[in-house]
Amino acid sequence: MIHPMWTNAITIALAWAAVPPATDEPTQSADPAEAPGTTIIVTPPSTESERRKELREFTKQIVRPPRMRQPVAKFLYPVCVQVLGLDAPDAEAIAERIRANARDLGIGADNNPKCLPTVRVAFMAPAAGPPERWLSYDSPSIAHLSGRQRERVLAETGPVRAWNRIVIRDARGQPFPLFDKLRPVFSTDFAPEMDQPYSGSDPIITAEITGAAVLISRDAAHGLTLAQLADYATVRTLIGTSAPSNEGGVPAPTILTLFGEAEPPAEMTSFDRALVAELYNASRNSSARRVYNDIARAAAETERTTRPQADALGQ
Repeated sequence: MIHPMWTNAITIALAWAAVPPATDEPTQSADPAEAPGTTIIVTPPSTESERRKELREFTKQIVRPPRMRQPVAKFLYPVCVQVLGLDAPDAEAIAERIRANARDLGIGADNNPKCLPTVRVAFMAPAAGPPERWLSYDSPSIAHLSGRQRERVLAETGPVRAWNRIVIRDARGQPFPLFDKLRPVFSTDFAPEMDQPYSGSDPIITAEITGAAVLISRDAAHGLTLAQLADYATVRTLIGTSAPSNEGGVPAPTILTLFGEAEPPAEMTSFDRALVAELYNASRNSSARRVYNDIARAAAETERTTRPQADALGQ
């Protein structure tokens, strides 16, 4: 049995234990603390110079780099377009849109139905197997390419394979020689490449695309519009490009993400148009650096002029 005096003592001790110790610190308010919220970091928009640099680096990522001291390759004559692997009406609709794009972007297009195709777009049936089985290093379709170019084509992933046939020409328009052991070889069926320039006074050279091809999985094209497919083929053929990496996103919308995004652009974007148009506006002998700068400048200027219009429409 607990004595009543002990009971009173225990009660008093518990009461003293509940009293906070004396302190010189001011007593905190009993108001409940605010629930922690999401921290918002306000990032100012890029300056014009920063945006140009970002777009220039993006251009260098997707445009296949030329060899040292060679310009970025492009078609020098109107293109002849052929589309295979689809029903005739769909194939012709895609071909006509590619021709229209080529005319709008300054390349031109040959409307003669008997012209020799220089741009071929083929939609591969399921019977052809996965893209990894479409081509090999010794495939006749890419036999005319240099070893470096073939390796680049075979290294591509996804449902598309694309390449450009390039000829390096001298100031007189003749194919540049590639020395094979002791004898010079001239050919328009492959892309001559020089590991080093001959001298500091090399003649002015041009890099001409004489043919381009895109192979697209028919299954992967299912659900896409003919306009999307035509615009994608346009950017893959009229300039040597690769699909951009989607890691971390892309700094500018582009039709080149057609097979890599859940909601790709519905058509060529302003960046895509700047990409192709500025290459074809440049001199045949413009350095790659100058072309990259021109593309970035044009794309940034288009963004600046169209942003107020987009903001007005959104209000």
